[in-house]
Amino acid sequence: MMETAQNLIERYVYDVTRCLPETERAEVEKELKANIFDMLPEEPDEAAVRDVLTQLGAPRTLAEQYRQKPRYLISPAYYDEYVRVLKWVLPLVGVVVMAVGMLIAGFDAMKDEAVTVVGAIAGILAKGVEMGISAALQALFWTTLGFVIAERSGAREDKNGKPCWSVDDLPEISVNEKAKIPLSDGIAELVVTVVFSVLAILYCRNALPFAFAITGGGLQVYTIFSEAFLAACIPAIAVTAFLAILKAAAKIKDRRWSVPVCVTAVLQQLVSMGLSIYLMTRPDLFSEEFSAFMGTLNMGALSGVPWIGPNGWHPILIVLVVLTIIGSVSESVKVVRLTVKYSK
Repeated sequence: MMETAQNLIERYVYDVTRCLPETERAEVEKELKANIFDMLPEEPDEAAVRDVLTQLGAPRTLAEQYRQKPRYLISPAYYDEYVRVLKWVLPLVGVVVMAVGMLIAGFDAMKDEAVTVVGAIAGILAKGVEMGISAALQALFWTTLGFVIAERSGAREDKNGKPCWSVDDLPEISVNEKAKIPLSDGIAELVVTVVFSVLAILYCRNALPFAFAITGGGLQVYTIFSEAFLAACIPAIAVTAFLAILKAAAKIKDRRWSVPVCVTAVLQQLVSMGLSIYLMTRPDLFSEEFSAFMGTLNMGALSGVPWIGPNGWHPILIVLVVLTIIGSVSESVKVVRLTVKYSK
């Protein structure tokens, strides 16, 4: 058998079995290959293989015939594409709208002088979750409606009522399962980036005090960082969050170690490293009240000694900068290595 013909069979079987649960794939692959070879002549060429595969029909439709638990909420010709669209649309819409809701609630909390810190945080999270879930449900409804309309209109059916499909539509076989990135990884990164970026910006706007101490029987709130430093952090957080969202979106879209994932990941690491070093080396890092408070605890390393003095950088700052560089560079090298290894 010609190598091209054999490759078409392998790609067809792969396209069928990838629509099935992993526990069913091995048995279906064996049975399907046997059926294909039974339908072929003794010395099949590429044309004969194409004819047999065309007779078998669209892989997704055939997969439903093998499936032990059929799914017919959306017809077999549309179901897997429908699920893939939902996996992309629902998290994206939910997270974006959740972030908008948290921002709205955060600005409202800043205007309300009577609200407590705990009340502000609870209100921000509640508003974000409420709007995110509502948006995700609406996205689910409209996506489902769109697929129902597309199916009823028959836009993808030929004159015989069968789904339009050709052998040329067969996908290439996935070379290595280890190259895949779980969908949950991209979604988790997206959620964590949005939530913590919003909270960080609110903190920089003095909406969420961070440090506190119990003195004289009461709770005293201290601002750790200076106002100038916090103002410089806001654009840095925004840039880092934007790059992290791009990386997460690339992971969700490609779901493997591809060039776009590699580029966005390395760019995000290097830019974050540069911004972190810039912020850590600012002479106005700590606020005066926090430095004075640390001085009362005999924490001279953080109070009376500036980060950058006449004799050079403070030892603690040097350690932090070195660790930041090592972590960012090692993570970038790891991403490039994985991309090169699994994209061959």
